[in-house]
Formats: sequence, structure tokens, C-alpha cells
Amino acid sequence: MIFIDRSKAKKPEILEKDSNIEHEKAHKHYVTDGKEKAFDHKLFKKPEVKEALIKLFNGKCAYCESKINKTAPIDKEHFRPKTSIKNKETGNSIRGYYWLAADWDNLLSACAHCNRTGTHETDLGEKFVSGKLDYFPLFDESKRASYGNDLKEEEKVRLLINPCIDKPETMIRYNEDGEIFPIEGINIRKEKMVKTSVETFGLHRGDLHKDRREKWKGVQIQIVRIKKAYHNYIKYSDIDFLDTLKEEFELLKIYKSIDNEHLGVVRFVMRQELLELRKILIAIKQK
Repeated sequence: MIFIDRSKAKKPEILEKDSNIEHEKAHKHYVTDGKEKAFDHKLFKKPEVKEALIKLFNGKCAYCESKINKTAPIDKEHFRPKTSIKNKETGNSIRGYYWLAADWDNLLSACAHCNRTGTHETDLGEKFVSGKLDYFPLFDESKRASYGNDLKEEEKVRLLINPCIDKPETMIRYNEDGEIFPIEGINIRKEKMVKTSVETFGLHRGDLHKDRREKWKGVQIQIVRIKKAYHNYIKYSDIDFLDTLKEEFELLKIYKSIDNEHLGVVRFVMRQELLELRKILIAIKQK
């Protein structure tokens, strides 16, 4: 999971223009008319909203960073559930954040595996159920926001990572096997956020472990190639080795491409080698 700067994508005009109208209709449906049946929110389903989300998240799931294939369903995910909020411990549900159903800041792009409830397997073949769906856990339930109130207090106790608000890179670390852990030394709430997000989105799915593991290996191998080319250049001072070194760096840049899968792993591995890579880059620039 990586930070996504929402300000870089233009808010769809239809949400700018009509969201308040739909909010008011939903409020009348639930509160004024007292209806229990789910309100039919339509704005977030518009093609221009889908296109904007694909662009914002570079065709990837906001949570697991997997590419969402053109033939697979792209979930226009509501970070705060629009219809109902389910308590995982009790199984009970309360009304959702219906007034945020067409709020651009509440919409993300997600894959079906992260967003919908389903049974998956770990890397060791152990089965588990995950998927965000109607879950939105808080550290303190008494802080849950209601219609007409801002989200300031609730934001302080939110337990799911929002890649457009939080900076996952400051909270998440990986190991070479593709596992996700909280970064050592972060506060208790952030540690809980990492663990809750991994469990809720199912980020410990076996296929993700494999993909992240392969990504880690690929970046490490490329860094070794860069170090070898640098060593040869320093040892022999041959312009051919300098050209090779530059080529190896260009290959590393491919891993860093913003639309690449599992960029969080790529950046994490590169941070471990940052001092060495900077030294080599300086040497290249001086020639």
C-alpha cells in the first residue's frame, strides 16, 4: 500500500454538481420517510467516476496494489460504507455513511478480493475469510460520526488505513517473504491500523505473498547488478562499464514506475539500500 495524492486527479464534474442533491434525497429516504430499504445511490456508478478512480489509482487496487484487469470487476469502493456498518464481533449492523456515497474523498478503486467478503488461503494453505465490504472498525465506537457532524473526532480513532490520507510507507514494513508488519516504534494506534487493515483487506492472501516476494527478489537482484557494474567501473575506469551502470539504473527505474504493482515493496527495499544507491548516483553524475 502506498500514499496516493488525491489532489493530482480532478474531481469528476458530476460529483461536483449533483452530490448535494443526492445526499439530500438519501437523507429524506432514511430519516424523513423512515424507509429501511437501501437507497439507490447512482452518482458514484457513473462512467466518469470510474475513469477518474482508475486514473487516480493508476489502474491498481488502493489496498493491495494489484492491477485490476480490464475484464475483472473494478469496485468503486466507499472507504466509509454507504449503506450499513457491520460489527465484526457482534454481527450487528447500523446505518452507514449515506451522506458520503457521492463524496469524492470517500471513493477509492478496489479489487473484488479486498472489497468483497470471500474465503482465501494464506501462503501456507490456511483458509480465512476477509474483505472490507460493510466493515469500518474504530478504536473508540463512541466517536463514530453521524449525519450533520464532521469527521474530525472519528478520524482520530479510525482503524483502517486510508492511502489518500495516511502515509502507509511510514507505517508498513515488509520482509523478503512478502509479509506485512507494522514498522517498529510507531504508536499503538498506528500499529493496530496496520494489523486491522491487513486482516480486513486480506493482504495476507497467498497470491499477494507470492507477488510481493517476487517483487522483492527482482529489486534486490537489480540492485546487486548495479553494485557489480559500479564495482567494475571503479576498478577498471572503463567507459563501457559506466554505460552498463547507467543501463542498470534505468532498469531499476522500471520497478519504480507509478503504475507498477506492489510499489510499496519496491520502495521499502530501495530505502534499505538508499545510502549506497545515492553514492553510486553521485559518481555517475560526476562523469
